[in-house]
Amino acid sequence: MDFFDKTTKAVRDIGNATREQTELANLKIQKAAIEKKLESQYAEIGKRYVAYIADTFRTEPFDVTDILDVINPDLERIADIVEQVEQKEQQFRQHSIEKDRKRALEQFENEKRKLDKAKDLDIVTELEYEEKLAKARRKFDNFEALKKLQLQFEMDIITREEYEEKVRSILQ
Repeated sequence: MDFFDKTTKAVRDIGNATREQTELANLKIQKAAIEKKLESQYAEIGKRYVAYIADTFRTEPFDVTDILDVINPDLERIADIVEQVEQKEQQFRQHSIEKDRKRALEQFENEKRKLDKAKDLDIVTELEYEEKLAKARRKFDNFEALKKLQLQFEMDIITREEYEEKVRSILQ
């Protein structure tokens, strides 16, 4: 892949990621707007309840079904938006993992090419070649485990020392 192709692909990836982020942000804005709209309805329910309690001689039950009828479509819309946000975030995470997996494969292939060239030029012995290639292959094969460790470290679940120790044990 030449420089132009790589650049075009990178720009396309950035565009896709930006579009996904924009869609996610728009959904969150819609949700916030609906929640803001609901606040006045909740306030009306509260006012009615205070008036109901203040009038201790009322015999009819406390009734806000008219308000509930008004806010039910908004509550359903919020539930729908929350589901869409979760789906978008899941897609975003999956896209990120796929991108990282692809990058890991490219790193493995680059390492293999360098090792092949070094072996052809007698810069490394067959044993060194096999050891280094096996280590690079283990790194790619254990991508999922290494990715989880990286996330644990980034979230401060494990220390740098624990992270490095676990990575070494995986790659051995």
